[in-house]
Amino acid sequence: MSDTILEIKNLKKYFKTKRGMLHAVDGINLTVERGKTLGLVGESGCGKSTVGRTILRLIEPTEGEILFEGKDITKLNRRQLKLVRKDMQLIFQDPYSSLDPRKTVSQIISEPIIANKILKSSQDIHNRVAELMSTVGLAARLFNTYPHELDGGRRQRIGIARALAMEPKFIVCDEPVSALDVSIQAQILNLLKELQAEFKLSYIFITHDLSVVNHFSDDIAVMYLGKIVEKAPAEELFANPLHPYTQALLSAIPIPELGVKKERILIKGEITSPINPPSECRFKKRCNYAHDKCDVHPELVEVSTGHFVACHLVGKQ
Repeated sequence: MSDTILEIKNLKKYFKTKRGMLHAVDGINLTVERGKTLGLVGESGCGKSTVGRTILRLIEPTEGEILFEGKDITKLNRRQLKLVRKDMQLIFQDPYSSLDPRKTVSQIISEPIIANKILKSSQDIHNRVAELMSTVGLAARLFNTYPHELDGGRRQRIGIARALAMEPKFIVCDEPVSALDVSIQAQILNLLKELQAEFKLSYIFITHDLSVVNHFSDDIAVMYLGKIVEKAPAEELFANPLHPYTQALLSAIPIPELGVKKERILIKGEITSPINPPSECRFKKRCNYAHDKCDVHPELVEVSTGHFVACHLVGKQ
């Protein structure tokens, strides 16, 4: 069996607006290895969350292929997709708005089990919910509490338990810790790591926090205005960032040491509109190294083993 659980080919998602077509995701190619984590990073509005939701077909793609275990799920009908979705789940960014405030913790976690008729007897469902709560670190006394009675960390644990209820193979983690306090973030990240090891899960971890993604991901893809501009193993990306945008992002990570200064690379200039964007490099107007070749957007090419960059300054472009 192939080690690749998910492969995305030329994925595009455009939205129609009054001013034209908004290119939220514009021809990206990604792979996720079985049992590993692909971090997807970039500033707000670059299309990260749209990628995650399109992969799960919560949003229908405009073009492209989404191969899950070798099967193109873009061609599946509603009934076929429902079967595949048991293996593909989502952990939402906001642990409050993603939970039904009218349902208790046990009702929220049991909902996918009941809807998909995985278990039928109420005792079996009760036992399964109790097992899931224990797995994610939720105390049994919270069985009949409501989301508004709990803190953000416990709410996110409910969301994780709900995702695990279907015994998935692949989970899209859409900024699962960005709404949490720093101390709680560490707990949730450690929990996700433990669950990955225990259940051999594969993740796409979407975030704008590079310091988090460095410790959590095996590979990292950097996204800018709907395009992947760089992709590499986590250690390689941090040790040798090649794209000017990646270099600027990494320079913004604070160093938690007194008296240690770090040179910041400031990004200036006008952001290219994602509505009917020109054929030039999306980063051209903000890049300190822009030249005539940048009038054509560069292809993502492999410049060293596993390290891909879309920049005319790098490689053989």
